[in-house]
Amino acid sequence: MKKFAIFTAQFLAFSFALLANTSNPSASDQPELGKWWKNSEIVKKLQLSETQIDQIEQCFLSYRPALASQSTELKNREDALRTLMQADRLDESRILNQTELIAVSRAELEKTNAAMMLAIRKDLTKEQWEKLQEIRDLRQLSAAFPVTTGAAARSQHKANKKSVQSGERIYTVGLDPIVPPKCLYKPLPQYTQEARDAKIEGVILLQAIIRKTGQVTDIKILKSLGYGLDQSAIQTLTKEWKFEPGTLDGQLVDVQANIEISFRLY
Repeated sequence: MKKFAIFTAQFLAFSFALLANTSNPSASDQPELGKWWKNSEIVKKLQLSETQIDQIEQCFLSYRPALASQSTELKNREDALRTLMQADRLDESRILNQTELIAVSRAELEKTNAAMMLAIRKDLTKEQWEKLQEIRDLRQLSAAFPVTTGAAARSQHKANKKSVQSGERIYTVGLDPIVPPKCLYKPLPQYTQEARDAKIEGVILLQAIIRKTGQVTDIKILKSLGYGLDQSAIQTLTKEWKFEPGTLDGQLVDVQANIEISFRLY
């Protein structure tokens, strides 16, 4: 049961990416793979046959209505809970009941998503599936740790060489010969109601240090969106994102990196 929970958590964001990229043209700049079986480059790398492409497309289309409906239901129930929590007089019974409804919606969405991913997996060989995960990991790594260039980056790099915490150097992604940290789990931050009402979308750029323990510290906001989204992104990054630390010659090291977190209203 624990393995099933890990599986559904790992791929829940993937189904949201599919729904977003196929329903909103503006989502095409996102790091998620979207309808990867329609991407000629990925098709070539995986050596997908026309039969496989058709099977995966039909699988996606069969699950898409349920995923979209359950995602909408979850959002509506979360919005209802926010309304209850903002009332002058809190109705504890209704709040607890709404919390239970949200838990049910999440469970149903995760089950449907897991079923879709299992169905897609059956249409791929073991080698194709592993290659797909490699492509997805590289895409996420590229998006999670955009390389900073120019004078500012070089200046920060020199500062990091001199920077010492517990007697150890802080390395920089793109400027030091390191294996960058790997983002293992990156759930989407919560949209604030204020941002939804104002229809705010965009990317927040953060600078942070990924410690040898996988902990995220020393966060700085390089590009802000406001409306409470900055704090939402920081809270999710520090409390929920999971990292595999960076290494140098096989040894764990502290690494400074820029991290992008996107907010889209789908």
